[in-house]
Amino acid sequence: MERVTVLTSFLLLVVVFGVLGGVLFWAFGNDRRAVPDYTGDDFGLLTEVAAVPTQAAADVLAKRLRSARIRVTVVRRGGLHRLMVFPADASDAKLLLRGEPS
Repeated sequence: MERVTVLTSFLLLVVVFGVLGGVLFWAFGNDRRAVPDYTGDDFGLLTEVAAVPTQAAADVLAKRLRSARIRVTVVRRGGLHRLMVFPADASDAKLLLRGEPS
């Protein structure tokens, strides 16, 4: 009789681990994350508003945007310095960089 109890306990343990494994696979097994950016051109939420060839030019434009309280990030890619802002600030930043009042 004790042999049946050990076998039953073992089978119950296998079933429990199987169900647990199935639930974990259902919850985490399907990777729905975006494909990683291997090119280095994806800056998440930021939008490019200008691209200039020198660091000095990028610093001047970034200072102009910061003085207007627009958050800006300068990124160097492919020989250009790109000025990146949040999408909500993109239109104001482009107007300001063109010299037009916002």
